[in-house]
Amino acid sequence: MGVARLGVGGTPSRKCFVEDDATVSLFRRSLAEGVGTAMLMIAVVGSGLHDGSSQSSSAMAIAGSLIGLILAFGAVSGGHFNPTITLLQWAMGRRRLDCTVWYVTAQIVGGVVGALVSTVIFSEAPGLPGSQFPAISLLASEGVASFGLMTVVFCCSRSTNKFVGPFAVGLWLMAAILSTPTGSIANPAVAISLLATPASASVVAATLFVIVQIVGGGLAALTVATIYPDGG
Repeated sequence: MGVARLGVGGTPSRKCFVEDDATVSLFRRSLAEGVGTAMLMIAVVGSGLHDGSSQSSSAMAIAGSLIGLILAFGAVSGGHFNPTITLLQWAMGRRRLDCTVWYVTAQIVGGVVGALVSTVIFSEAPGLPGSQFPAISLLASEGVASFGLMTVVFCCSRSTNKFVGPFAVGLWLMAAILSTPTGSIANPAVAISLLATPASASVVAATLFVIVQIVGGGLAALTVATIYPDGG
């Protein structure tokens, strides 16, 4: 189980990205993470496949879906839908290893399922994964995008009401999608799931993206811990 706890007097936790009650079964919490990640991936892929879609409309669709999903599932699982958040909570001693394994597995499986569902509803077959090495600029883009996203996530988890965090994350993500060359993937589950999309992706690129996303997130966590040393 995770380490989140009910607040004083039995009231739910008011922190962002932690579940209200860590005594809820891991299956239920992981199911929320898996379903949420699948729905997020449907928005990511579907907004790109939809006829007449633009980068700005995709950004709004993805950001809006993430805000809604965090609000919908956050009370049960914390509303991560991103392995970097889960792994960093574990690294900081705020989540047990068994919970981390369940969450990350559910997020990756959910993301792949969401990508495959999108191929079905748009009548598009998944492409064949490639092996191209990504440009250094794209790796830098993902590192910066992940640093920014995790900075917002962990600042909000220390400084704001849990109902403010989803909107802050969604607004940052919308801006980052429009201002980074990779469109701010910033999520290992999404990076892996892109291999199952019609456009597919490079296995090498996806692997390197996952690495720089986690490294960028780790640097963000250290930065936030310095800015909010007593943030809990």
